[in-house]
Formats: sequence, C-alpha cells, structure tokens
Amino acid sequence: MNSLALLLKKKNSRRQFRKKVHLHEAGDLKKRFLLLAGVIALHSIAMIFFEDLNWWQAFWLTMTSASTTGYGDISAATFWGQFSTIVLIYGMGITLLAQIASDYVEIRLMRKEMRIKGRVKWDDMQNHILIINTPKYDAERYLGLLINQISLTPELEDIPIQILTTAFPEGLPIELRSHGVVHHTGDALEDGMLESAGAHKAKYIIVLCKDTQDSDSDSLTFDALHRIKALQSPAFIMTEAINDSNRPRFKAAGAKAVIRPVRAYPEMLVRSLIAPGTEQVLEDLFRHQGDHTIRLNVHLSGVTWAEVVTTLIQKDIGTALGYVRKNGDIVTHPQTFATIEAEGLIILINDDQVIPSLEEIGQYFKA
Repeated sequence: MNSLALLLKKKNSRRQFRKKVHLHEAGDLKKRFLLLAGVIALHSIAMIFFEDLNWWQAFWLTMTSASTTGYGDISAATFWGQFSTIVLIYGMGITLLAQIASDYVEIRLMRKEMRIKGRVKWDDMQNHILIINTPKYDAERYLGLLINQISLTPELEDIPIQILTTAFPEGLPIELRSHGVVHHTGDALEDGMLESAGAHKAKYIIVLCKDTQDSDSDSLTFDALHRIKALQSPAFIMTEAINDSNRPRFKAAGAKAVIRPVRAYPEMLVRSLIAPGTEQVLEDLFRHQGDHTIRLNVHLSGVTWAEVVTTLIQKDIGTALGYVRKNGDIVTHPQTFATIEAEGLIILINDDQVIPSLEEIGQYFKA
C-alpha cells in the first residue's frame, strides 16, 4: 500500500511540474476544441428540448452565452434551461473558451521564440543561400557586412538566407533579422543538422572557416563538404581554406569555389557566388606572386582609354586597370573612348613581365 501511495505521489508530482514547464502543443488545443464543441452541442440540444427553440435560435443563444456577449434577445426561461446554462456554459463553456484562447496565445509565443532561437526547421525554404558556420571572432560584424553585400547584389537580393551555426542560441542580432535572415541552431558536423537546414534544397552553400588562426579548421571544413556531398545537394558550394594545399581536396569534395578567409572583404565571397573564377583573380591582386598590380607614375594627357589599353598590350607591358587623376583619385575601368588626364596608371602584370622605363612608356603615347 505504501509503495502504491509513493508511486501515485511521484506521478502527481511529475504532472504538477509538467504543467509548470511544458507549453501546450497543438494536440492539447484540439482536445479542448472538441470538448467545447461537445458542450455547445449539448447546450443547444437542451435549449431545443427545454426552451422549445429552433436549432438556429438554440445555437445563437449558446454562442452568445459562451462568449459572454449576452444580447438578451433570447434567454432561458425554464428551470431546466437555466440549470443547463449554468452547468454547461457558465461552469464549462466559458472556462474552456478562456483556456483555448490562453493556449493559442501560448503556442504562438512558443513557436515565435523557437523560430527566433533557431530551434525549428524551415521546411518551406528552398533555393536559398545556406551559410554554414560563423567566424570565431567578431561574427556579428562580419555577418552584417556579408548579408549587406548579398542584399546589394541584384542576382542575390531576393534569395532567402539561412545560417547554420551554434553562435546565436538566443537569436540572431536584430540587424540580420531585419534583412529576413533566419538561422538554425546546430553544428553541421552533427548527424541530421544539414538536412534540418535544407542543404539538399539550397541554391548556394557557403562554408565559412570557423577559426582563421587554427589550421585544423580546414579539417572541419572538409568534413562538412563530405557530408554535403553525401546529400547529393545540387547547390553551388563555396568554401574557405586556410591552407592553399587543401584547395584541390576541397574541390574534389564538391566545392566549386575556394577562397582564403578574408574577413575585411566579404565582397570577394559574394563575387565568387555569382561569377565563379573571379575569386582567383581578386586573390591574385592581393599578392606579389603570379599576376599582381603595380603603379606606373607616368603623365598622360589627351589620350583615350582605348589607346592606353591597346598600347600597353601591344608593347607587352601589362593590362591597364585604371588611372590616377591629378588630384590623386583612382578611376577604374573608365569609358572606352573617354579622354583621360593621368598622373599614373594601375596595371596588372605577371612575374615574367619586363617593364620599360617610365620615359620610354611616356614616349609610346606622344604623337
């Protein structure tokens, strides 16, 4: 007997605490709706039987009583009609209606909170941009720059964006949410997380390096790529690599574009999405090995940009990218037949390029 009492006590205690911490699910709401419908049906039948009302008048009286509206145009006059109203409507119906309203608001708030905290699957999202991981340092600032650049790019401005990360368990910063960005809280290396984030339905997948100071981050990136490949995702996959020697491995694992982590210039990442291959050109511009840019301090006047470009190519000097105005402003890719006044040229050359003297280059443009 003592054991049975102890068991019942445990159950009651568990049920008691469950009511305090558990938010009602949709199933609980449906049960209360069914119970309310039964109460309304019983009271309507009672009004037909005891008050001699037709079915519509009975239903109307039941609903105005349950909603506490009480127009007074129809009311229960008999003892049993009034007694039925007290028991069914005042005792049960109004209480059920209040509980249903409370549960509905609670469910809506719960679901909104779960969406904000990234605890739900965005099942209706497809052809989206999926960003996997966030930088270890200054993640909020970098994501703000990246999302802003994506939003300013015509080819990407209307594409939904989802972030798969563990960095924002309490919700994304309001700046990101204002752009319509959502997130799923989780690690891409956990089973099922990529599917939850819709990696198999994404149009673009960006795998960011977690920690640019840790070379082991490339191993984590490779694992993520392997998991994405297993899903047979049709997405264009772009990833970051700390070690250049890992680029072939990443591409063999399914990456279509691989760039170095450049946190100050998310524009490079965005350009690689819409114009694959440009990331290689942009990276080359930042280093001296291979193709690189130089400045030639040569004065030019009264020549068109077309003449500058063709003359440099014909003389095997390099490719003109822009020029320097007298006030120091840089003009890149001017109009083809625009006449320029320049104090210098910005050109792209390679390691084997032999550059003539500035005096000799100046002579090429004199009539």
